[in-house]
Amino acid sequence: MKRRKMAAALAAAAVLALGCAMFAACEEASSVEGVKLVESTSECVVIEATETDGSLYDAMVSLKEEELISFEGSMGDYGFFIESVNGTVAGEGQFWALYTSLGDYEGVSYSTSEYGTYEYKGTQYASANYGCEGLPLVSGNTYIIALSAY
Repeated sequence: MKRRKMAAALAAAAVLALGCAMFAACEEASSVEGVKLVESTSECVVIEATETDGSLYDAMVSLKEEELISFEGSMGDYGFFIESVNGTVAGEGQFWALYTSLGDYEGVSYSTSEYGTYEYKGTQYASANYGCEGLPLVSGNTYIIALSAY
């Protein structure tokens, strides 16, 4: 009986250690230089800047190259237009919107709540004033790409 309890305890410890190792590996795999991928679903991608360098578009390309997200779009008069994220194409009355915690930075206003907000885990993020190419990555700020309705 004592041996069974010991074996069960060792097995439980091994499972716990393996789970922690797998979780740590997932956390490492969800980061690329300068950004951390916080969440990636068919309706929302949340990115946190860990360095101040490049643009949101640069981060998206890096995450795509590492196969952590997917997206498609086209270049237009106002920059890159996001058409699909993680296999989800914006349908009738929908579009891929950008929200961020980045407000004023170096004398430029990068977001405003006047054009809408997005709540994520209890925090409101303001609608971006620029497209993904025009949004600079600033360490400590969050960037959200979300399927939204007109």
